[in-house]
Amino acid sequence: MDLNPSLAKTTPLYQVCQQSGASFTEFAGWSMPLQFSGILQEVNAVRNQAGLFDVSHMGELLVTGSEATTFLNQMLTNDIAKARDGQVIYSPLCSADGGTIDDLLIYRLSAEEYLLVVNAVNIQAVLDFLRPQASGFKVELRDYSTLFALLALQGPAAPAILDTIFPENFSALKPFRFLKFTWQQHECMISRTGYTGEDGFELYTAPTLAEPLWLELTQAGKEHDLHPAGLGARDLLRLEAGLPLFGNELSAQISPIQAGLEKFIAWEKPDFSGRSALLQEKDDPTTPRRIGLVADRSAIPRPGTRVYWEDQAIGQITSGTFSPTLQKGIGMAIVSPVPPFGTQLSLALRGRFYPAECVQLPFYKRKR
Repeated sequence: MDLNPSLAKTTPLYQVCQQSGASFTEFAGWSMPLQFSGILQEVNAVRNQAGLFDVSHMGELLVTGSEATTFLNQMLTNDIAKARDGQVIYSPLCSADGGTIDDLLIYRLSAEEYLLVVNAVNIQAVLDFLRPQASGFKVELRDYSTLFALLALQGPAAPAILDTIFPENFSALKPFRFLKFTWQQHECMISRTGYTGEDGFELYTAPTLAEPLWLELTQAGKEHDLHPAGLGARDLLRLEAGLPLFGNELSAQISPIQAGLEKFIAWEKPDFSGRSALLQEKDDPTTPRRIGLVADRSAIPRPGTRVYWEDQAIGQITSGTFSPTLQKGIGMAIVSPVPPFGTQLSLALRGRFYPAECVQLPFYKRKR
């Protein structure tokens, strides 16, 4: 159900995005930029030059205390104990039945301090799950979401744009690493992370600094054809990159096993939330799994489209669109049984069956 726009929350970048020509959409209770110049133009900019996104709707939770590492390692599927200071770890968070509560980024500030970056739609769900669990550990869990604005600078020109503004040589920062830095007398944080399949950075700053930082990045990006970009382009980019979206490829009913995220599950850990249920799914050959499909542009997969293998319905599309980068219809589906790569499948669209091929994810991988 769409919220009345007047009830939707706005980010610190709402006004500057509006002035930059954004059209807005409601997402997770926020009024967020959907597009600026147009989704296809913005996708092309990120793939070839750079795009700047407002993702300040994301949540930030701080976990501190002498047992912070132990606590998070017992909650999350990935091995948090292996992380070093300055490292970012991606991990699902599961309930006891293996369903996904959220997939999040964990920033290790120290062995006793972690910043969790959670999906906007799941901030309360993550808090509600972790708070009762935290009572058995020497930890504090605080919601710091209102203390941050978050900008994502994505694309091959992103390092060059940053280097024209900041003296810190952020282009030397390795993927999934982060640094704190000072800008305009305020502490900020930057990580080499993103959700587009391109090289890029995410910048965490105080809400009051968000607009000046956006304007400075925009000015520095002019010679690199930087485009402001919205959630429409972000969704298309992550789909081309084969990245799951919570609510589509992950949910309380769709586990990390089904979503194809097993490499982010540390089975060597003796226990973590959902381990038994996930292990059972892992060993069950009938467990549905996420696959990629490509189709002709006349048969663009859309969420809910039924997928057939020969005459058997095996699942449905969770995310699908026309890919401007590949010039094909692309989609992801959760299916059982799971066909091998190269299998010819069918999509039930508009009362007809259209051919599609099962392919290995991701659809697009950037040249390094």
